[in-house]
Amino acid sequence: MAKIQYPYIWLFCGFAALGACLYGYDGVYFNGVSTLDVFIRHFGDKTQDGGYVITPSTLSIMTSMINVGELVGSLSAAPLNDILGRKGVFMTGTFAIIVGVILQLVSDSNRGLITAGRAILGFGVGNFSATSPLYMGEIAPESMRSPLLMCWQLTLSVSQIIAAGINRGMINIDTSFAYRFPIGFQLFFPFLVLLGIWFVPESPRWLARKGRTEKATKSLRALHRDDKTYDPEPDMNLIQAGINKEIELEAESGWMQLITDPIERRKVIYSAGALIAQQVNGIQWFYYFGTVFAEAIGLEDPFLMTLIVFIIQVFVVLAAVLLANKLPRRPLLMVTTGIMTVSIFVVGCLGIPGGDISQTMGKVIISFVIIEIVAFNFAWGPLGWAIASEMAVGRNRNKIYAIAVACFWITVWVTVFTLPYLYYSANLGPKTGFVYTGLCFVTWAYVYFCVGEVNGRTMEEIDGFFRDGIPARKWKNQPFKSQVSDGDEKVEITANENAKHLQDVEKGSE
Repeated sequence: MAKIQYPYIWLFCGFAALGACLYGYDGVYFNGVSTLDVFIRHFGDKTQDGGYVITPSTLSIMTSMINVGELVGSLSAAPLNDILGRKGVFMTGTFAIIVGVILQLVSDSNRGLITAGRAILGFGVGNFSATSPLYMGEIAPESMRSPLLMCWQLTLSVSQIIAAGINRGMINIDTSFAYRFPIGFQLFFPFLVLLGIWFVPESPRWLARKGRTEKATKSLRALHRDDKTYDPEPDMNLIQAGINKEIELEAESGWMQLITDPIERRKVIYSAGALIAQQVNGIQWFYYFGTVFAEAIGLEDPFLMTLIVFIIQVFVVLAAVLLANKLPRRPLLMVTTGIMTVSIFVVGCLGIPGGDISQTMGKVIISFVIIEIVAFNFAWGPLGWAIASEMAVGRNRNKIYAIAVACFWITVWVTVFTLPYLYYSANLGPKTGFVYTGLCFVTWAYVYFCVGEVNGRTMEEIDGFFRDGIPARKWKNQPFKSQVSDGDEKVEITANENAKHLQDVEKGSE
């Protein structure tokens, strides 16, 4: 059996990706819980006929408030990371999640309390979303950067299966336990963080930047503890050289440069654009309202259908991670975006007749929704986060990535907040697909103009592409000029040698 390279780095990156669990879990569990009769009775408004209903405006606020917290949490993570380090932000995010969950648990027919709890929970998730990819990028070897960053989506997908399974088990329970248990289960994720945080090393780059050289060296040894012959000194020298360069350029960096400097502005567009393009193509339609949607179009067991979809999704994302360094990004994203565009357009067309949708028609619609989800998770789902991180290069890297993550949460919030209005208030139903068909062309335009091939490229090379004004579609034709420092000598690696190095890494990870 082939030995897995860097097993502890994989383990620690998996720990960092736990933040994705809360994001994935919440989007699915709350979507299901909000359709339960007992939840509607406790948090809805009484109608004239004695029943209860949650209005679209109330559902929008309750559903999307977590995204407001995620936005604030991701923006505040930048200064917190500078002060507390990566592990420190993991802890602040964990405590926010615990407080948010407890507020929701003690809520009894109080919409304000459960909404506030979701916002605080979102703050914690936002902390993780801005810090986890940063930490993973700082400890990952260059050749493993993309697969490791794509594991964020894999972790998210697994948590969605858990949420769908729990929702499935609650449908026949008519007490508050039916919604309290799914809410309380979220405490399991911060419990894992509190259990493992003591064994996870701090980012050696952050430690070195704070002048804690001895601790940074110890952190490097912990990351490579499987290699008994590992010498941390060369890596420490490279880290320190990079930090010294950053310090030299620090006076030239600033928030206003992200607007006024055309090079830095282009980086922001490429980085933030990746996460915006990932979310505007209708995928949130199913993630946040999948069970509601499936129920509305007449499926007999919408919870079971949701569970099956997410099981399929995990295998698709896993395949995407394993093929991360083998498939070119531009054609992959162009093809999958095309599939998503056609699928969502067909869903819209099937809703044109209006009125009640037959069970057969409902199954056809769900089939195309599944096609869209498969296409999304084979490309955009995992690649969106990887591209956003890789496009945030140069002296303003932290600022660029913070803006990218903030744009992600704003896009998710706007999408989730407007969905109930489009589906119910505007009475579009499945015809909502036409709205997202148009937005799919935004995603397509982003791929054409902003996505380049950067597998095997150093951050310095990518920064050079921006500095030299090279169009993204021509990046793959640029020669590899990675430079490896060896004392005072610099050895230039040719494109063939670099390709061979990547092949060796892929074989070692199989």
